[in-house]
Amino acid sequence: MKILHTSDWHLGKKLEGQSRILEQKLFIDDLERIVIKEDIDLILLAGDVYDTYNPSASAEKLFFDSIKQLSSNGKVGIVIIPGNHDNPARLNAVAHLAKDYGVIIYSKAFEKINIGKYGSLNIYKSVEGGIFIEKDSKKIYLYNLPFPSEVTLNETFENIKFNVRIKEILEDGMNLNDEEIPSLLMTHIYVAGAMGEGEVALELGGSKAISVDDLPDADYIALGHVHKPMHFKSKNARYCGSPIEYRVTENKFEKKVFVASLNISETVVKEISIKNYKPIREYTANSPNEAIEMSKELSSIDEWIYLYIKLESPLQNSEIRKIKKNKNILEIIPIFNINEKENEVTVYNELNLESAFIQFFKEESDGLTPNDNITKLFLDLLEEGENNETN
Repeated sequence: MKILHTSDWHLGKKLEGQSRILEQKLFIDDLERIVIKEDIDLILLAGDVYDTYNPSASAEKLFFDSIKQLSSNGKVGIVIIPGNHDNPARLNAVAHLAKDYGVIIYSKAFEKINIGKYGSLNIYKSVEGGIFIEKDSKKIYLYNLPFPSEVTLNETFENIKFNVRIKEILEDGMNLNDEEIPSLLMTHIYVAGAMGEGEVALELGGSKAISVDDLPDADYIALGHVHKPMHFKSKNARYCGSPIEYRVTENKFEKKVFVASLNISETVVKEISIKNYKPIREYTANSPNEAIEMSKELSSIDEWIYLYIKLESPLQNSEIRKIKKNKNILEIIPIFNINEKENEVTVYNELNLESAFIQFFKEESDGLTPNDNITKLFLDLLEEGENNETN
């Protein structure tokens, strides 16, 4: 069977208030072309379909349209699990499409899906968290674990470590495959080591992690949660990453989806790069006049822009208006040329949060720049706080 692994669409996500819906539509169109070209049987969507617990109407419409478009009226199966950004009830708003369009959506851990026909898929056996799928005489077993937390699992981790319990759940789930057919796992979780950390369990504002060794043996493991494509060779586990850039730090690597061809003897995985529809870029001007000229020159380039400007004094309103004629400029970020540190005044409300954190870190550490891991931890904590406020 041939599966396509995608995740972290974050439909409805904005960048400094700017909509990304158009870029997300372009991605779905490209994904449809890949599905057709690669003759995909099954799409695995590993969580964070939406960016917020209460998605906008435009985000929900794009999800509905995408499901119908990618399933090709039920010819291609789709299995979806919720991530930490998703409201399972909102995902299940497309449940009425399930039978006809071959869509299966898990709303919770250990859920037992009804057996029967889902488009071209035949779910001929179902267990808690797992389904046995048949299509055109090809069979696979797929175990699914939505984003695990004490709330979603209805458990507490007071007497057992998080990674120990998750390892147990995943191994038990994979052992439910009692047939000689390929085994797949899909889950939305943070695997320590994905961004360079040591492989130890950790907790970031309530978001916990497991190590690579906690993953079970499988023919393919489809992971969601990390936005960078990653491959853990020892476990046939992969993060495909998000489909478009959602932070400026994401312009350092290609966006991808993975296509896995599965049979009893081997799994062959193909990496397919995704077009960067509108990159996020940073530019630095040495003066207001240079910034104005740079703004004009960049107006013909389809990029989201953070523009840093070296200044001796604050920008005039007239200068700001000229620079902002380029509608792709998200933020004008001043860099004041003052030698005496104690006299420096940084206007953080004019900076995007990531840039503000980096600048603050430098000021408090005598010029040291935070590495990507530290910056990611900060942003993850912010996102967790935003989600809690929304919830």
